[in-house]
Amino acid sequence: MYTQEITRCHHAAIVIAIDQSCSMADRLYINGIELSKAEMVSLVAGRLIDELLLRSRRDDGYRNYYDIAVIGYRGEEVYPLLSKSIGFIPVVSLTERDVAKRTFPMRYNMPKGEQSLFFEDISIWVEPRAEGATPMLKMLTTVYKLVHKWCSEPQNRDSFPPIVCNITDGEASDGTAEQLIEAAELIRNIGTEDGNTLFVNVHLSPNGATQSAIFPRPNEMIAESRHAQTLAKMSSTLPDSFEWYAAKCRKDYAAPPFLAMSYNASISELIAMLNIGTRSLPPTL
Repeated sequence: MYTQEITRCHHAAIVIAIDQSCSMADRLYINGIELSKAEMVSLVAGRLIDELLLRSRRDDGYRNYYDIAVIGYRGEEVYPLLSKSIGFIPVVSLTERDVAKRTFPMRYNMPKGEQSLFFEDISIWVEPRAEGATPMLKMLTTVYKLVHKWCSEPQNRDSFPPIVCNITDGEASDGTAEQLIEAAELIRNIGTEDGNTLFVNVHLSPNGATQSAIFPRPNEMIAESRHAQTLAKMSSTLPDSFEWYAAKCRKDYAAPPFLAMSYNASISELIAMLNIGTRSLPPTL
């Protein structure tokens, strides 16, 4: 399970759901510069999409390895961010677009433990926005329909299962914790012959948070806020084939199980985490 190679015949489906509610206007300090949570999410999403395009490139051009859907949610609405309507598009369709880039300082840990500063040009595929409430339950219902339809299509039955990444910083305005957990479970129960959907939650912590976690074990989230605990219960438990990648990102010797989640992570950690579906299983043919 969770071992199907990504090829032109067996695409991978990636859903990125982005909270664009008013609290995303809160400011953060990242790598020595100040930016809003909305700007941070824009950079992380842009880096992930750039990575998908990079991994789709071959000597003879781009190949259709990934189906991608990027949606935002704020106020009372869920809406597409890369297309005219909510649905999957082939990642190669993005190669013809003229997208602005932003140079951003990134700190990476080197093999001997020291940190190095690099400057990366990151595409701004998603414009930062922050207004209104947080209709997370409505987003989950939308994602369920998206994933169910994709998995039901005959050409996808043997593909690697979809990966859903939800990036948020607050509580839902349209559902209880129990409703959110149940809705996420419905999504996680959809799958292909290779396994069920992987549901990944990125929790951008409130201002002043001191704890952080990436791919935490379930007991590591007990002391966190109730919203973080809810997201933990919504998240998938990583399958065996991904445990090595989680351990590499954590940089410790903790034993699984690991949750597909992060809390108060740095931008470099977020990029590493959200690359779980591209670095762990790169396309082969």
